[in-house]
Amino acid sequence: MSKTQRETQAEFQRILDQLNPKQREAVDTIEGPVMVIAGPGSGKTQLLAARIGNILSTTDTSAENILCLTFTDAAAVEMRDRLKTLIGPMAHKIHIFTFHSFCNYVIQENYFLFGKQDLQAVSELEQFE
Repeated sequence: MSKTQRETQAEFQRILDQLNPKQREAVDTIEGPVMVIAGPGSGKTQLLAARIGNILSTTDTSAENILCLTFTDAAAVEMRDRLKTLIGPMAHKIHIFTFHSFCNYVIQENYFLFGKQDLQAVSELEQFE
Protein backbone atom coordinates (compact mmCIF):
# COMPACT_ATOMS: atom_id res chain seq x y z
CA MET A 1 0.00 0.00 0.00
CA SER A 2 1.40 3.37 -1.03
CA LYS A 3 1.83 6.33 1.30
CA THR A 4 -1.09 8.12 -0.38
CA GLN A 5 -3.36 5.08 0.06
CA ARG A 6 -2.37 4.82 3.74
CA GLU A 7 -3.06 8.53 4.26
CA THR A 8 -6.43 8.27 2.52
CA GLN A 9 -7.36 5.23 4.59
CA ALA A 10 -6.31 6.99 7.81
CA GLU A 11 -8.40 10.06 6.91
CA PHE A 12 -11.39 7.84 6.13
CA GLN A 13 -11.05 6.12 9.52
CA ARG A 14 -10.71 9.49 11.27
CA ILE A 15 -13.98 10.66 9.70
CA LEU A 16 -15.74 7.43 10.69
CA ASP A 17 -14.52 7.80 14.28
CA GLN A 18 -16.05 11.30 14.51
CA LEU A 19 -19.57 10.20 13.60
CA ASN A 20 -22.28 10.04 16.24
CA PRO A 21 -24.33 6.80 16.53
CA LYS A 22 -27.13 7.93 14.17
CA GLN A 23 -24.63 9.15 11.59
CA ARG A 24 -22.69 5.88 11.88
CA GLU A 25 -25.93 3.95 11.36
CA ALA A 26 -26.54 5.87 8.11
CA VAL A 27 -22.97 5.22 6.94
CA ASP A 28 -23.13 1.52 7.84
CA THR A 29 -26.45 1.01 6.05
CA ILE A 30 -25.18 0.01 2.64
CA GLU A 31 -28.30 -1.68 1.26
CA GLY A 32 -31.11 0.55 0.06
CA PRO A 33 -31.72 4.25 0.42
CA VAL A 34 -31.02 6.36 3.47
CA MET A 35 -32.70 9.71 4.08
CA VAL A 36 -30.65 12.26 5.96
CA ILE A 37 -32.61 15.19 7.33
CA ALA A 38 -30.49 17.80 9.06
CA GLY A 39 -29.87 21.51 9.10
CA PRO A 40 -27.09 23.49 7.44
CA GLY A 41 -23.59 22.78 8.69
CA SER A 42 -24.57 19.56 10.44
CA GLY A 43 -22.29 17.30 8.41
CA LYS A 44 -24.64 15.87 5.75
CA THR A 45 -22.05 16.07 2.98
CA GLN A 46 -19.42 14.43 5.16
CA LEU A 47 -21.85 11.70 6.18
CA LEU A 48 -22.86 10.94 2.59
CA ALA A 49 -19.24 10.94 1.45
CA ALA A 50 -18.42 8.52 4.27
CA ARG A 51 -21.36 6.31 3.25
CA ILE A 52 -20.09 6.20 -0.33
CA GLY A 53 -16.60 5.37 0.91
CA ASN A 54 -18.00 2.64 3.12
CA ILE A 55 -20.01 1.13 0.26
CA LEU A 56 -16.90 1.08 -1.93
CA SER A 57 -14.69 -0.42 0.76
CA THR A 58 -17.08 -3.12 2.01
CA THR A 59 -18.81 -4.27 -1.18
CA ASP A 60 -17.86 -5.12 -4.74
CA THR A 61 -19.63 -1.99 -5.99
CA SER A 62 -17.66 -0.04 -8.60
CA ALA A 63 -17.33 3.72 -8.26
CA GLU A 64 -18.87 4.05 -11.73
CA ASN A 65 -22.08 2.50 -10.37
CA ILE A 66 -22.68 5.19 -7.76
CA LEU A 67 -24.91 8.17 -8.47
CA CYS A 68 -24.77 11.12 -6.10
CA LEU A 69 -27.33 13.93 -6.55
CA THR A 70 -27.14 17.36 -4.94
CA PHE A 71 -29.19 20.53 -5.14
CA THR A 72 -26.45 23.00 -6.07
CA ASP A 73 -23.29 23.11 -8.16
CA ALA A 74 -21.37 24.17 -5.05
CA ALA A 75 -22.60 21.07 -3.20
CA ALA A 76 -21.55 18.84 -6.11
CA VAL A 77 -18.04 20.34 -6.06
CA GLU A 78 -17.88 19.99 -2.28
CA MET A 79 -18.97 16.34 -2.49
CA ARG A 80 -16.28 15.56 -5.06
CA ASP A 81 -13.64 17.28 -2.89
CA ARG A 82 -14.73 15.34 0.21
CA LEU A 83 -14.69 12.09 -1.70
CA LYS A 84 -11.18 12.79 -3.04
CA THR A 85 -10.05 13.23 0.56
CA LEU A 86 -11.77 10.03 1.71
CA ILE A 87 -11.21 7.63 -1.18
CA GLY A 88 -8.59 9.27 -3.37
CA PRO A 89 -8.61 9.38 -7.18
CA MET A 90 -11.47 6.88 -7.38
CA ALA A 91 -13.72 9.85 -6.53
CA HIS A 92 -13.45 11.01 -10.14
CA LYS A 93 -15.29 7.88 -11.30
CA ILE A 94 -18.38 8.56 -9.19
CA HIS A 95 -21.27 10.24 -11.01
CA ILE A 96 -22.00 13.45 -9.11
CA PHE A 97 -24.68 15.74 -10.51
CA THR A 98 -27.13 18.36 -9.42
CA PHE A 99 -30.70 17.17 -9.89
CA HIS A 100 -31.06 19.49 -12.89
CA SER A 101 -27.81 18.49 -14.55
CA PHE A 102 -28.64 14.80 -14.09
CA CYS A 103 -32.04 15.26 -15.74
CA ASN A 104 -30.36 17.14 -18.59
CA TYR A 105 -27.80 14.33 -18.94
CA VAL A 106 -30.55 11.68 -19.12
CA ILE A 107 -32.46 13.69 -21.72
CA GLN A 108 -29.35 14.30 -23.86
CA GLU A 109 -28.38 10.61 -23.69
CA ASN A 110 -31.90 9.57 -24.73
CA TYR A 111 -32.90 12.36 -27.12
CA PHE A 112 -34.24 9.77 -29.60
CA LEU A 113 -37.04 8.97 -27.16
CA PHE A 114 -38.27 12.55 -27.58
CA GLY A 115 -38.50 12.33 -31.39
CA LYS A 116 -35.82 14.95 -31.97
CA GLN A 117 -32.21 14.80 -33.09
CA ASP A 118 -30.81 17.46 -30.79
CA LEU A 119 -32.44 18.92 -27.73
CA GLN A 120 -31.45 22.32 -26.44
CA ALA A 121 -32.77 24.46 -23.63
CA VAL A 122 -35.47 26.85 -24.77
CA SER A 123 -34.47 30.43 -25.42
CA GLU A 124 -35.97 33.36 -23.54
CA LEU A 125 -38.15 34.09 -26.56
CA GLU A 126 -39.41 30.51 -26.66
CA GLN A 127 -40.16 30.69 -22.96
CA PHE A 128 -42.17 33.85 -23.50
CA GLU A 129 -44.08 32.35 -26.45
